[in-house]
Amino acid sequence: MWVRENKPGLEPIKVPTAIDVAWAAGIYEGEGTCSIKGGSSGKGSYSTTVSQKDPELLYRLRDLFGGSVNLYKVGTKRKFEVHHWLVSGDKARGFLAAIYPFLTCRRKAQIDATNARFFLEYASDLLRINYSDPCSRFQMILAKVQEFRSFVKYENKSKRAEYTRNWQNKKYREDPVYRSRRLAAKREAKRLKREQKLHVVEMQKTA
Repeated sequence: MWVRENKPGLEPIKVPTAIDVAWAAGIYEGEGTCSIKGGSSGKGSYSTTVSQKDPELLYRLRDLFGGSVNLYKVGTKRKFEVHHWLVSGDKARGFLAAIYPFLTCRRKAQIDATNARFFLEYASDLLRINYSDPCSRFQMILAKVQEFRSFVKYENKSKRAEYTRNWQNKKYREDPVYRSRRLAAKREAKRLKREQKLHVVEMQKTA
């Protein structure tokens, strides 16, 4: 296996966070490929590619992990445009090592079938992730959900109490606008009920 230095001008311009790595793993899981250009002798250039019609997320991958984004014409008469993010060499190995723990067994097997496995074995101590630790931010979001539910329940309870008081005081019943809306709602409910009955009859006829 040959290991070449990276070409200049294709370096990343940002440092990926843990969220960026997990996001990139999801993108690669759905759209990524890895291969060796130049045959199976091990002397070819190792590369990783992600293809998309919309290049926005490819530019984000390029900024985080390096490489280049290129436009290609594909399909009959080359009338379709597809953008490819391509990263090779050391940058490809670093990218795959970062996302490897998040991938499915099928994707891991595809990577293991290439010479990238030699580097993954070399850096195996950096590929371990403790999945048992709950995400603190997600736990806070769940707590916020419970808080929001209690808030909405309280708001609805207050509205029902106010409605009951006004109804008992005949405020709504004596309001002509409210009365007309109530009658219109009743008419609409009856209309929908009639349509449902007619639909059931038609279904029985065609059965």
